[in-house]
Amino acid sequence: MKREKFLAQPEVEAFIAWLAASLPALTFKLRFKSSKFVPGGLTADVQGIEQVLGHYRWKASWYDANQTAVESETWTQTQRSLGQLREWLSSAVNAGDERQALQACLQILRWGGVKGAIPFLHRLAVRDELTSYLQKMAGLMSLDGDNDLDDLDASSVERFDSGLTKIHALLDVSGSPIYDSRVGAAIAMLYSLFRQQGAGRGKPLLRFPSGGARGDQVRNPGAFLNSVGAPQFSSIEYAAWARWQVQLGWIIRALLERTGWFAEQGAMPARCHAFEASLFMLGYDLRCFGLALAAEPKADDLEGEVSLRAVGKTGWVPTGHVFGQVLRDYLAFRRSGAPDNKASFVDWLVAKPRHKKPISRSTALDYCFPFSIQEFDLFGRPLVQLERIVAGGEDGLRAALAAETLEPFSLGDERVSVCLVDVLITGNAYASAETGKDRVDYIMSAGYAGTENSAKTLMDVGRKVGKHFGLLDENHLPTALFEQFYQGCSLDA
Repeated sequence: MKREKFLAQPEVEAFIAWLAASLPALTFKLRFKSSKFVPGGLTADVQGIEQVLGHYRWKASWYDANQTAVESETWTQTQRSLGQLREWLSSAVNAGDERQALQACLQILRWGGVKGAIPFLHRLAVRDELTSYLQKMAGLMSLDGDNDLDDLDASSVERFDSGLTKIHALLDVSGSPIYDSRVGAAIAMLYSLFRQQGAGRGKPLLRFPSGGARGDQVRNPGAFLNSVGAPQFSSIEYAAWARWQVQLGWIIRALLERTGWFAEQGAMPARCHAFEASLFMLGYDLRCFGLALAAEPKADDLEGEVSLRAVGKTGWVPTGHVFGQVLRDYLAFRRSGAPDNKASFVDWLVAKPRHKKPISRSTALDYCFPFSIQEFDLFGRPLVQLERIVAGGEDGLRAALAAETLEPFSLGDERVSVCLVDVLITGNAYASAETGKDRVDYIMSAGYAGTENSAKTLMDVGRKVGKHFGLLDENHLPTALFEQFYQGCSLDA
């Protein structure tokens, strides 16, 4: 589907008209906890989408090609910072400079506080395919070209996550939005309000996806009364996420073409990014819309989430898996010469005869939890690198993170790197409590898990991953490597 056909759909037209009429009048109660991204927190009541931009806060830093730190926090500072990153990335990609393109991409991820795409970017750069891949994706994701959504499919979109959406948006010159969990949550909430007010007809067409926050913020409108839920990033394909970025971009441009919003920002692409930045602020916690939470959300409205707790908090409970064993299984699978993808690996696991008891397909799928781009992005790793990861220890951890040297672990704004967070929680639990019951109580009282069984699942994964990489010793206590890796890391900051 091309832009004109997408925008001509009655529901899309009606939604854009509703946004134009409603956004100036809506009121928002912005309530941000103090964190490394918003020092001191934020409390502000605003009316209208344009007024939100003045409260934009995202404290971040990255290093330019001369290793000079570039810092930003307000929208004006962020505009300037992203302008530098955009110029660096564009110049490198246009020149076909793999090394500089990789460095620019890595600094974009540093600015965004995300790391999941690092192994993928390194793999492309090593094969001298990074700049060509980014150029191809730029053509497919442009907002003002003749591109077709159908061309964004499993063969063209190799990976997509909250880091890659930033890279693709910055390389784009037409105003493509950064589509992360916050932006997805905000536009999904606005669409839900549109449907609640009877402006939409028939089956919901625009079920914008989103993802979980690492704290107790609500980022799924399905947690509110009578709301249309947002599919979670973990439940959709990479290509679908990329298509939603384009579709949201088309909607934003069409909306701004009929209004004068953000005119002081300059040309259309700058206005689009200002609108996106405002969505980013609204999506921090959807309770800013002032709606009542449901007593218990419908399961289909929280598709892909780990928990159905009413406020949308997922904690840090993972999908259970046998980490070391599944890594060894994957290495054997790769050495067998089978096609390297999730579907083939799951088939192989189910058929593998050396299991004492055959495992079901659902169990095999659960075992793939650490393989996702939100965790260690293991599919497609070079065999030599995979062997290091399977061997474990500090070298295995560096290989898993695609890092020559280990930097201190840090948490972004979204619920990712669950395996490594579970190691941190488990190590702290063992260091602070002597009995199993006390450790479970520690985890539950901190809000990392909601039940005794989920706390035990969390610790089981934490122990397995921690021991594999030498972060925990045989007694599951923190090692020197644990202290080095997690120094200063707090789940509450």
